[in-house]
Formats: sequence, C-alpha cells, structure tokens
Amino acid sequence: MSALLTTEPLTEPQTIPSRSRARALDRLALLVTVMCTVAVCAPFFRYIQWFGDEGIVLNAADKILRGERLYGDFFELLPPGSFLIGTAWMKLIGSSLASIRVLAVGVIVAIAALTYVATRMACRSPILAAVLVVTWVVQSQGIRTVVSHHWFATAASMASAVALLSALASVDNPAIRAAALRTRRDGAAAWLLAGLFAGIAAMTMPPQGAFLCLAALGLATTCPDRCRAIASVVGGAAVFPLASLAYLGATGSMAAAFYDTIVFPLRHYGRIEGVNFGAFAETHQLPAVVFLQLTFLLAGLAAVLERQALWREPVFRGALALAVVAVPSVFPRPDVTHINFVLPLACPMFALATRRLLRRLGRPTRRAVNVGLIALAAVIIGSASYAEIVPIVTGPLRPVSTARGVFLGPPSPWTEAVAALVRAIERTPPADGFFFYPHSPMLPYLTARQHVAPIAVMVPGHTTAEQYREVCVRVIRDARWVVIDRSWTDPLFLQEMFPNMRVLDPPEMREFEAAMRAAFDEVVHASAMYELRRRSRPVPDRTCSRI
Repeated sequence: MSALLTTEPLTEPQTIPSRSRARALDRLALLVTVMCTVAVCAPFFRYIQWFGDEGIVLNAADKILRGERLYGDFFELLPPGSFLIGTAWMKLIGSSLASIRVLAVGVIVAIAALTYVATRMACRSPILAAVLVVTWVVQSQGIRTVVSHHWFATAASMASAVALLSALASVDNPAIRAAALRTRRDGAAAWLLAGLFAGIAAMTMPPQGAFLCLAALGLATTCPDRCRAIASVVGGAAVFPLASLAYLGATGSMAAAFYDTIVFPLRHYGRIEGVNFGAFAETHQLPAVVFLQLTFLLAGLAAVLERQALWREPVFRGALALAVVAVPSVFPRPDVTHINFVLPLACPMFALATRRLLRRLGRPTRRAVNVGLIALAAVIIGSASYAEIVPIVTGPLRPVSTARGVFLGPPSPWTEAVAALVRAIERTPPADGFFFYPHSPMLPYLTARQHVAPIAVMVPGHTTAEQYREVCVRVIRDARWVVIDRSWTDPLFLQEMFPNMRVLDPPEMREFEAAMRAAFDEVVHASAMYELRRRSRPVPDRTCSRI
C-alpha cells in the first residue's frame, strides 16, 4: 500500500492490463471515499447541538415558500444562492428534517467525491487522495452534517476545481492537447464548467466565489487557446448570477438585495467577526488549523527542489491557485469551523507536493515515510473519531419531537430546555405569529411557526438602530408570542463568541428589549435558557418610538 502513494502518472506509457488495474483501483478508492463519508455523516443525520447557520437557510426558504420576497420583505446578509437551493429542495422533496438532512449528506458526499477526483488528478495516486479526503471528512465533522451556505459554496468550488484541473491536464499532456486543439470542444467545455460552478460559488459565498473566478480567469490566460478559454470562463461565470438577478428583478427586490448583500456587509459585518486564526480549535482539530500553512510549505519546498520544472506544469499552477483561493475564503472569521469548510481547495496542492517530494527519496526512505504518513493519518482519524463521532454513536442521546420530525441532541441542560420550550410552543395556536430573539433561526423551522420579524439574527454590532426599530414595529403589529434565547443576551457569552465586540449592550438594544418586555407582558414558559412571552393586551404605537 505504501508504494501506491507514489503511483506514476497515468499519462505515462502503460500496458492495457496495467491501465485496467489503475482504473479499477481508482474506482475502488473513490467508492471507499464515498462510503466512508456516508458512514461518518450517518450518526449526525438527526443530530442538532445548536441553532446556527442551518436555521438561517431554512428559515429564509420557509419564508419564500410562504410567499415572502427575499430581500424585499425580509433581510438576509447572504446572496440568494443558498436560499434558492434550499427553497427548491423543500418545494420538490419536502421540508421535514429528514429530507433536509438528505440534502446535507448529499452535498457533503458530493464534496468528498469531487475533492477525491481533483486530488487524484493532481497527484496521480488513488490511495493518497482517498486517505487525504477521508481524513478531512472525519475532521470536518466538528461542523456536523447540516445544510449550510458554506457547504454549498465548497461543493460548487470543488466542481469548478475538477473542471479547471481537467482543462489544465489537457494542456499538460501533448497527446490530449493536440486532440483538444483539433476539436476545440473538450477544453472549452471544461473552462465553461469551471466558470459556471465558480459563479454558483460566488452566489453562495461571495469572497470564495469571486477569488475562484479570478483564479479561473488567470489560469485561462495560460492555455494555448486563451481567447476561447477566457470567453468560456466569463460566459459560464455569468450564468447563475444573471439568473439570480432575473429572479430579484421579477420579485422587485433588486435594490434591497444590493443593500443587504453588498452595502450592509461592507459597513457592518466584519466589525465584530474577527478572531485569531484557528480560534476555538480543540486538540484533535489542530491538524486542520495547520493544514494550509503546511500545504504552502510543501509546495514551496517542492518548487525550490525542482526549480522551474514544477512551475511549468499547468496542473501545479492550477492546484496552487486553488490553495491560494482557500486563504482569503476563511476571513473575516478564520476560526477552525470556517477553516474546515475550505480545506478541500488545498487538498490537490498538498497531495501533489507530497508526491513530488516523496519521489525524490530513495526507496527505503520513501517506504518508511509512506508508512509514517499512513500512521499519522490513522492517528488523526482516530483522535477526531473518538472526540466527535464515538460519543454520538455510543450515546445516549436525547430525542426531541418537533413539527418537522424528531431530532437528537446531547444530554444536556440545553437539550432539556429546548424540549420544554418546543412543548410549550406546540400548545399555542398554529396561526399565531412568533418572534424568535435574538439568535434562534432554527426554531421557526423546527416548530413550523411563522417568524414575523424581517431579520432572523439580531446581534449588537451587526444589527443597526434602524433595524431594531423596524423589527419592533413589525413584531408589535404581527406577533402574538416572543421566544427569547437568554444565552445570546448574556454579555459574557457574546464576548466569548465575538472577542472584538466592544459595545455589548448598545442603547438601541436596551430600548428594544424594554419594548418587548412591555408589549409581551405575560411569561408563559421560562427556563434558565429560554423564555416564552405572550402579548395579552393591545400595545400603543409609541412603544417603539424611543429606539
């Protein structure tokens, strides 16, 4: 097995039996990668440990299905890609938790398969590619199996990466290059797909997609038929953004979308998001924190040792460009979770550089290093599995029944508080309007209640005084119930989550919360973490005037 980490390129002369064995090994490694990914995701299929980004996508999709206009009727910071994908899935497949998690597993499996293909194309070693991808899959389950705009962006990015490396491989291989220049079709199709998926990534995670588009354009200028390649990239990259603009134009939300997704983030989003690189990482997650740095170190060492030869290889330049795209994609919040989302982009470069360095070693040394690398991967997989997966598999887990299905949570005060809150909400009239404050976007989805506010998440430093005022007016007009997540109103918790947050209780937030307490005067349910309040009497319009 260790020798397979340095398998020679498939473009070198091979007999028919050897090519058949190589293809069989390639298919087997891909199958193993996919099956391992499914096995890793399976324990988290119904698992929920917090109400974060997944709820933002699902809450917005649910609002769109109710007839509300994205950006026009409610605020969202993210571009439309994730919301439209979530809406289409819920419309066609269903909105139950099970159907949503099928989407989540499918996206993660697609990322693993695409990352394997891209890595295999770069390093020519099925075993190295499979080991690397499976190691990342196990590490990434600190993020859990959830629907996320980050996962959508990574899936689109890796599809673009496969297309890019395919186009560059045709430039790298004289025989393939000659055929491509004669037909002009295969290469153009690859560049078109690279641009198409980069454009999709830009409509889910703008920084990541924008840098990927720039990388594709830069690489297109290096191919022999650069004019056709550049035109293909530009044409492909424009498809999904233009479709999104057409949707926004049809719903009359163009101006609102421009403010929500461009103006507002530039003015407000990055203000409190900054953290140290690798923040919140536990011991078993440290390999993910150092992976990007190690990738560039190995790439630089390989380039120095092979002088100009390696840089002249188009696939090397493509893999390097993908790794470079990963770096700005983790900002402005480069904690371990966001690092894990973009690591697939660096896998081809890591594998290519590792293989090229291993080829420079003597056979006994190379064999020893191969064994050491496999052992290291086993240790990383084992420690991450022990910390993240084993506790879920062995349990016990607390089932919580909701309108969307049963989810499983850790046996903790939080899970018990959620279960009690859900029971209390189920006793309310289904048609009543709700307001979930300040950071529980998953609760409207799970309870199948209408979140009447135009904003799903309200955090000091992100939320403006105008937004507090607008939400106050809308909630007092349309809501009968308010759910308060007390943990997200705790200054100590906010300071832990946002170390750069300087003002933990701005005046507009204090006035807003006072208005909510005055308007929703009856406490129906209370715990250490959640509070359910009801409006029992008419509220005067001047309640929100002080905000």
